[in-house]
Amino acid sequence: MSFFSQNYNDSINFFLLFSSLLGFLYAIGEFFSYHKSRKQILLGIIFLGTSFLLFHFYLVSSGTIKGLYYLFLTDLPVVAGIGVLLDEYFLTVLEGKFRSFRRLSYRMVPLIIFLVSILIWNVWHKDDYLGNSETPAHSFLDRPLLLVLPAILIYIWCMLRIFRRITKQIRFSTLRKKPTLKIGLLIVGFCLALSLHGLKTLVFGGQNSNQVTGVAIGLFFCFLYVLRQAYPDFFLEVRKIVEEEKKERISQISKLDHNLIRNKLQDLFETEKIYREEKLSLRELSEKMDLSSHQLSEFLNMEIKLSFYQYTNLYRVKEAKEKIEKEPERSLLAIAYDVGFGSKSTFNEAFKKETGTTPREYREKILKKHPSR
Repeated sequence: MSFFSQNYNDSINFFLLFSSLLGFLYAIGEFFSYHKSRKQILLGIIFLGTSFLLFHFYLVSSGTIKGLYYLFLTDLPVVAGIGVLLDEYFLTVLEGKFRSFRRLSYRMVPLIIFLVSILIWNVWHKDDYLGNSETPAHSFLDRPLLLVLPAILIYIWCMLRIFRRITKQIRFSTLRKKPTLKIGLLIVGFCLALSLHGLKTLVFGGQNSNQVTGVAIGLFFCFLYVLRQAYPDFFLEVRKIVEEEKKERISQISKLDHNLIRNKLQDLFETEKIYREEKLSLRELSEKMDLSSHQLSEFLNMEIKLSFYQYTNLYRVKEAKEKIEKEPERSLLAIAYDVGFGSKSTFNEAFKKETGTTPREYREKILKKHPSR
């Protein structure tokens, strides 16, 4: 039984060390990425911190930390720092806001002071850790509340901010429709659950608790690797959904009936041929459709993928082509006026943009095909 227990612990310790190395490789990959961005730098630092955390779990689990006593409790400021960096990362991804690295460094100063305090604490209690004093040695399970509490409060505060940002930026209806987003939310949920267990580890310490938390993080790293290999565009797709959601939230037409707008627009242009009005404006058209100018402009750009002038000229040029084909001998300027253009130059420019040829060249092609005309 003792032999089995030893093999089990050795396997766990090996996996913790392997996971620590994997996290370090993730960090290197983010730092030296060809398309390095602010988000990747933040992610690289987060992976680096998690790598150290896993290494610390390994030290506690294997008992090696007794020889590296000065690293005892250094997981506390690292966890708090990961919380701050995750908060910054989600701020960048979900809201598109960027704080300068200088401002971010100011938030990290208290954690650096925290880390220095822990190192001083460890040196001060060196004899207790090594068991060289006359008093009973402090167990590595002992976690001084004065040092543990700040790390826990900082981390919980950051997690609550992240949760608030997610619920603020992504609606439940969008989450229900997007399978990719569901998987992403499950990943975030797993990380939050893991965080809660990690907080328990911070409070009570202990070999088993460190092993469970470390193995869970290691398995998550392995899952992340498989996900990136199988679906390389997964996180890019999540980012696109978030961007679309942000646009939808500030949209002025999100609550309108798009089919109704489209049908009304087609009726005005195809049946009433409103585009023939030379002085037709976005404002005039929007009033006929009971919309504001901003709403109509957004609908045309987002749904039709054309501006007001592009959409109007599309119909004008289409009818102009029909008239040239039916009446090739007729004056091109007269046709331009008929379909709504105010001058020959605007007619020529719009016609060439839509067809690739000028009205005169188009008419010549028609006459060559039908010389009898």
